[in-house]
Amino acid sequence: MTIPPQDEMNPYLPLMIDFTDKIVVIFGGGAVGERKVKRFAEKALVTVVSSGLTPDLRQMEKEDSILFIEKNLDELTDGEIFDCMSDAFLAIAATSDSAVNRRIVSMAKTAGVLVNDTEKADEVIIPSFIERGGLQIAISSGGESPAVTKYARMKIEEAIDDDLELMIELQNEMREYLKTVESDQKKRQEVLWNIMNDEEIWKLLPADFEKAKEKAMNKV
Repeated sequence: MTIPPQDEMNPYLPLMIDFTDKIVVIFGGGAVGERKVKRFAEKALVTVVSSGLTPDLRQMEKEDSILFIEKNLDELTDGEIFDCMSDAFLAIAATSDSAVNRRIVSMAKTAGVLVNDTEKADEVIIPSFIERGGLQIAISSGGESPAVTKYARMKIEEAIDDDLELMIELQNEMREYLKTVESDQKKRQEVLWNIMNDEEIWKLLPADFEKAKEKAMNKV
């Protein structure tokens, strides 16, 4: 097998990470920082380090949704930047100053903290994200074309309907039930796939979930 040169490979791999009780430190309280805060605030413990906050972030601080550390980032030493992220799982450089962002990235790597640079692809890319109930889809071009990423997201959103959320719920219930009655994993997978491909079940889902579930049970 021939391995292509490193510069021809996309080095990134998508992962789903449980951010419960993990600290995310976001440097910058402007528009870019606000977008990142809103992405993580429901999943993680978010700290914002900045000289100021947007009105929305100020409201989130009042509601104790985020922790705000008021600092003039231009005046922080490397050691002080390091200290701000000492307990962080992820740091995000979201200031309007490229030089400050580079220092944040450098200190994060020194601290052994994962870091996202909002100006360019670096150690961590935060992908475009679609969440519909239990369905989560991440989309990224590896930082090469945000426009293509946005276009792909629009196309995927057009293809997703509310019935998918109901199917996820049904699949989860059936999966848990099958674990109690069928020890063979391959047979469980076959039943779940048959349910997925049953057009009548799909038609029943939005009208009567219990009837859809009853028909799914008949496949066991």
